[in-house]
Amino acid sequence: MADYEAVGLVEVKYFTIASQLLDAMCKGSNVDFLSSENYLGGRLVTLVIGGSISEVQGALEIAKHVNPKITADYLKGAVLISNPAPEIMNYLAAGKEDSQQISEEENENE
Repeated sequence: MADYEAVGLVEVKYFTIASQLLDAMCKGSNVDFLSSENYLGGRLVTLVIGGSISEVQGALEIAKHVNPKITADYLKGAVLISNPAPEIMNYLAAGKEDSQQISEEENENE
């Protein structure tokens, strides 16, 4: 996984809302989508983005203001981690590998 100046985490209710916020963040800022984690069958989703500090900060602001009705009811948290420790990046890379492995196994079973 590439080195990023900052990592942003956005926790939101429902997969569809998370997809809308991710789209707006990626279009509005020069950030990379790193990974996501789904909990409770997609009713709670954490999005992880990476980039420069200013771009990640801008993306988090976009997520907070993309649609006031959505963010007021469904956005649970948004945090910026500047200069993430190598352990954080390893954790994110491990989670991404686990989800890719699960996807590959599902494709084999089809």
